[in-house]
Amino acid sequence: MNARISGYAVLLVPALPLVLAAAALGQEAAEKGLHIPPMRHVDATLEDQAPRTIRSIAFIVSDDYPPFSFRDRHGALRGHAIAVARAICGEARIECRFVVRPFDQLASALEKGEGDAVLAGLRPAPRWFARFDFTRPYLKALGRFAVRRDAAIARIDGATLTSRRIAVVKGTVHDAWLSRALPQARIHRVASFSAAAALLKSGKVDLLFGDWLPLSYWVAGSASQGCCRLLPGWVPARVFAYNHQAIAIKRGNDELRTFLDKTLDDMQKDGRLRRVIARTLPVLAPVIPPQERKTMKKEKGDKRP
Repeated sequence: MNARISGYAVLLVPALPLVLAAAALGQEAAEKGLHIPPMRHVDATLEDQAPRTIRSIAFIVSDDYPPFSFRDRHGALRGHAIAVARAICGEARIECRFVVRPFDQLASALEKGEGDAVLAGLRPAPRWFARFDFTRPYLKALGRFAVRRDAAIARIDGATLTSRRIAVVKGTVHDAWLSRALPQARIHRVASFSAAAALLKSGKVDLLFGDWLPLSYWVAGSASQGCCRLLPGWVPARVFAYNHQAIAIKRGNDELRTFLDKTLDDMQKDGRLRRVIARTLPVLAPVIPPQERKTMKKEKGDKRP
């Protein structure tokens, strides 16, 4: 996996085959009704405020930012953010198009007016607040714990975690959370995600803590060699907020921001946002052993979106 570095975290960008395989497993998650926590806060005050004058939206995207936006083997745009945008447009019955730009030109393209909004890649963080407005997040950066597959640990609770050896990437928001929430834990701080993952894989630590998405891809991918699984449960924290995914728009465009937030709220309330997550991200792969996944595919067929 390659590393794309933003101002606050290292996002591990998985290879395209793993993204597509995870999407197939996400389809199974949708069919199984797997629990996915709410990925956005719904603002009830917008119920009667959403403008009706938006007729079209040009979303600026990068085509090399998996799993959020990328091209498949046929050259078509795919990814979680692309699916969210298409769901927004379908819900609102408006015309939408994608303006593709290199990842490092997303901000300048929005400032130049080459599109109306940046779909993914500009995180709601202080470095961007002076230049852009943001919707509320459509995908939260929640924390999760991974353990070895044969570990006796079954759940997340203070009594269980306090005495355990926990690996985390040094200087990250997850390191900060562990320091505050579990000061008595034996925390092993290392320089990179791969180093932290190696500690868990070798059994030198009991748990690995980090962002749920890179952890999910690692557990589901070949690098882990099937060594590990995710513990049930998700960890929300205010300190993770700068890593959320949200839509960036030009400052002062309150009409578009309100429209997008209201549409995303409606999708959250009726379950459509959850179904998009289940179809496009690896919410199932880390918690079901490979042999069980094979059985499921044999029974249902290998359904790829």
